[in-house]
Amino acid sequence: MKYKKNKIIHFFIFGSIYLNVEIISRACCGALTGFSGICKWSLCGWTSLWMFPIGGLCAALIGSLNDRPEYYNLKMWQQVIMGGSLICIVELLTGVFFNLYLHFNLWDYSQEKFNFMGQICLKNSIYWYVLSIVVIWFDDVLSYYFYEGEKPSSLLSYVVKLVKLQ
Repeated sequence: MKYKKNKIIHFFIFGSIYLNVEIISRACCGALTGFSGICKWSLCGWTSLWMFPIGGLCAALIGSLNDRPEYYNLKMWQQVIMGGSLICIVELLTGVFFNLYLHFNLWDYSQEKFNFMGQICLKNSIYWYVLSIVVIWFDDVLSYYFYEGEKPSSLLSYVVKLVKLQ
């Protein structure tokens, strides 16, 4: 049985985690220079402070879906498709607003292959689908520790469910 969760807690936890994920991924890829034009809104050019609410929003939305039996009773691949698509939609909409309308230049994928308006690209979209597995699992972990939900199995078991199309 899923429990109603405090979305504010999830928003802050996932927003904080996403900032760190972005910094770590940039460090691993040797790209800790940021994009030109974001220094006003960035943390040392490594990530933008705006990634906190964007990452928090994505995870809170997936967590809200994860509260619904129609969602968590789906097969893992279906949950991942919905969660990853949700992240891609949020990335496109926030990119259009922040980058094209407000000119914050938070990200620019125009040099990437298969990009759309420079706001989303195929490579990062694949990352968002993979990340959605982690978000679904961690949402279940938070439910267990904070809201007396069922104890989730390991992250690896979630991945196995996805690979086996369960």
